[in-house]
Amino acid sequence: MPVSVDEVIVTRSASETREWAERFAHSLAPGAVIALTGELGAGKTVIAKGLGRGLGVKDDVISPTFNYVLEYKGRLPFIHADLYRIDNASTFQAMGMDEYFDGDGVFVIEWAERVAEILPPETIWITLTPGDESSERQIQVRRGV
Repeated sequence: MPVSVDEVIVTRSASETREWAERFAHSLAPGAVIALTGELGAGKTVIAKGLGRGLGVKDDVISPTFNYVLEYKGRLPFIHADLYRIDNASTFQAMGMDEYFDGDGVFVIEWAERVAEILPPETIWITLTPGDESSERQIQVRRGV
């Protein structure tokens, strides 16, 4: 069953995108899974940084491209995965990343479309699309179930 778009936001700079994500993080509960999608350079890591800041993470949230997953402490545990180098859901599962679905933190996944078939139905999908100006982004939020 397709999930409808709940919200569309347009931001005009990376800092505005990060600030939106910081505010959005306040609505997240333990166990939330956030699926970030969009082309390379669309701003997925900018969203992750804002979510981390909104969850009270004091450390600088960086892209875990070569580590696959990084964990941070905040108001809730913040788990940030980057699947750019992962081809499919079986690799994701073999690495044990699906265990984060049952955690008490917020699990943010960049390139989540690569494992879409195993994500929980209540996953919140955030899709970033470049706008007319180079720094403009359209952010679509879809909430599952």
